[in-house]
Amino acid sequence: MTGHMHGSRTNVRITVLVLAWTVLACTLVGTRTVSAQTYVSAEPIPSVEMVGGTNLARILGIGYPSLELWSQRLLNDCRIVENVINVLSDNRAISTVIPANTRYLVAAGGFQGHTNPSYVLTMEDSGPLGVSAVDVYVLNNALGYVLNQSGTAQFSVAYNKQNPFVFSLDYAVVTSGGSLTGEQAKEFFDYVGTIDPALWSGTNAGFTQINASDSPVNNYLMNNSMLFLIGSVPKQQFIEGLFKAASTTQGKTYSPLANNGKPTTTKAGVAFPGNDWLTSPGGEGYLVNLANPSPQLLNGLAVIRQQHLQAAANLLKAIDKGNVGLYLKTQFKCP
Repeated sequence: MTGHMHGSRTNVRITVLVLAWTVLACTLVGTRTVSAQTYVSAEPIPSVEMVGGTNLARILGIGYPSLELWSQRLLNDCRIVENVINVLSDNRAISTVIPANTRYLVAAGGFQGHTNPSYVLTMEDSGPLGVSAVDVYVLNNALGYVLNQSGTAQFSVAYNKQNPFVFSLDYAVVTSGGSLTGEQAKEFFDYVGTIDPALWSGTNAGFTQINASDSPVNNYLMNNSMLFLIGSVPKQQFIEGLFKAASTTQGKTYSPLANNGKPTTTKAGVAFPGNDWLTSPGGEGYLVNLANPSPQLLNGLAVIRQQHLQAAANLLKAIDKGNVGLYLKTQFKCP
């Protein structure tokens, strides 16, 4: 749902879904318990307020494979997520997000009928090297700011009433027997729409591609599951439609199941910070959540944000020239 998505729970449009997901493996994939994890997913495609409706349509029009490659170039060549983490760490805005507990790649996120590539971070949030909830929230907002998004969301499982950032929401997971590509995730999301359109294009309908293996380190690259937060539908409708889609697709399984074997949901803790770029062009909606950021931190994030906007402008130039494929494969340069 990594948002990457063009709609919103708290705004007219939500373009990032940041999922902070604390989960025991027995909840999603069986009875074996592993260390708790947090997943963060953020879409690199800028919001409509930043590029305009026409340009956003042109960007989306190049198709998922090209958008995925563009996202990978920004992630791997330009190190945009790594740079955000480094700026936050160097300026003491976060202290627990480190290479030993954080991994990230490009995966799929869908929202209200659209599926786009997202940056999915897998973060260990337990043990002596665990990521703190505060640092997840700060990183959430920093990514929303740098990636020029209208909204972000944070997803924590299980719901913890002591977490001041979240409220309760139902979710379910569909898992594949093997690896799941972004295009395959998109195909399943589209198939869900044939079962029940409200779970595909309805208000707040969406998913984020994640890894739900019982061996999160070794199988991280599988990214074998799709996590669905309930949209604006009754819970039973959400369960029935998603379970039917999973049970009629080869290799797909639904979780969680109740003790009687019937499909159910579990509770997550979610939050949806965001920014209205029209009324707050400086990104104040995000920056207010960075806990008294220093001028050095603000400047560092602003530089990365401008680089992201320039990358989008460069992509639009390639679209104008009709050479997106060549640009992404051999001509791409980091801003």
